[in-house]
Amino acid sequence: MRQRLFFLLLIFSATLFAKNDSTTIFQGYSGGMMVHAGGLFGENPNAALPSGESISSQGLTYGIGGSLRINIKKHLRVGCEGFVSTMNSNFTNKHNILQPGSYIRSGWGGLLADACWRGDKVWPYIGGSVGGGAMHSLMVVDGNQDDWTPESYTILNKQSFFYIGPYAGIDICLTKRIHFTFRLDWIIAFAQKSILLPTGPRLYVGFMFCH
Repeated sequence: MRQRLFFLLLIFSATLFAKNDSTTIFQGYSGGMMVHAGGLFGENPNAALPSGESISSQGLTYGIGGSLRINIKKHLRVGCEGFVSTMNSNFTNKHNILQPGSYIRSGWGGLLADACWRGDKVWPYIGGSVGGGAMHSLMVVDGNQDDWTPESYTILNKQSFFYIGPYAGIDICLTKRIHFTFRLDWIIAFAQKSILLPTGPRLYVGFMFCH
């Protein structure tokens, strides 16, 4: 809810700037959606099999999200973003142990700022974001595949975290208003009790709509 209100506030602010025609400071705004895929590397010493073997949390994660930016002067862009990413049992290094339906899902969002160099057709950029999120883990290790049947060994956990996310990317200008964007980032997460944190690279692709 807070992220939605912040998005609306940014759009409202951008509209005010546009009406005032402050071309020396305000250089437009952009926003859009991106899908992503990447690797998740994590160790959870508290998640273990009945035999005592630990369950590492490594594999492919994928998801969707979006961002909104206000362009300030020539190179600076500021805004906000929000994403959700899921790693299910089919894409982990323990797929032969975890039952179908197991997953690790991360959701995060925050403020961002980057420097962008606007060319005729290509806009490279580099920056970072800061904010918070939560990681939900459901690991069904042993049980029955039938619905409504109690599982004999299941782990459920929620871990909140604070993060800093450096990133770099490039916009390909399809038209003046529509850009195709590529982005690569790596979340650096912190928490009071580091049970499991979302660490790993992610590659994003999507469309940005510019004004």
